[in-house]
Parts: sequence; structure tokens; C-alpha cells
Amino acid sequence: MKIRQDMNARTAMVYGGAAFLLVIVGFRSIVATIDPDHIGVMTYLSIVAILLEFVLLIFYAQSIYNLGADEGGDSHGKTSKNVATMDSKELSELTAAVTKVAEMGEGLSNLANEKLRNEVKKEVNEILTRAIKK
Repeated sequence: MKIRQDMNARTAMVYGGAAFLLVIVGFRSIVATIDPDHIGVMTYLSIVAILLEFVLLIFYAQSIYNLGADEGGDSHGKTSKNVATMDSKELSELTAAVTKVAEMGEGLSNLANEKLRNEVKKEVNEILTRAIKK
């Protein structure tokens, strides 16, 4: 059996390892703190919670692994395009879009700075007015 080396397979392996680590650490904690004379409800709840979390993590890991190498990472179902393979028209459209986003961000920053400046002026004015009246 060949183990895949794509990102989904690696992520699934991490979750699988976390599931086994959870079981080991969980049961070790239970064994270390258990009172042999009295096993309470919390002990049973802890065991059930550990086992449930183990099953859920393994199920999630298997789901990620089954996505395959090409299905993960793209929520729209489109294949992403590399900038190096774009033609000049696509590059100019991309550049225009990036420029527009940068301008919008700068406009928002200026708007926020102006509002902040006005709020600070208003607060300082109120503080000075109260100080002068006293």
C-alpha cells in the first residue's frame, strides 16, 4: 500500500495521530486518578468522551484523506490558475483588480483616520471645556 504525500493525506495523518494520542493521554489520566474503591459517573463519562472523540477524529481524518490529492483547497470547484501561465489580457485585468482593491483599502484607511481624528478632537474639546468650567 502506497501512502499518498499530498496535503490532504498529511492532514489526515495528523488527525489520526491526534486521535491515538488523545486515547493514550486520556486513559493514562483516568488510570492515574481513579479510586479503586469507587468508580464514579465522571469516570464513565470521561471514558465515553475519550472514545467518542477518538471515533470522531478518525472519521474526520478518513474524510480528509478520501478527498484526494486534487479536490481539497478550492471551495468553488474551479482550478486555480498560475500567474506565470496568464496571458497579457488576464494579467492586466488582475493588475487592475489588485490596484482597485488597494485604492479601496487606502480610502477606507483614510476614512477611518478621519473619523478617528474627529472623535479625538471631540473628546479633547469636551475634556478641555469641562476643565475650564471647573
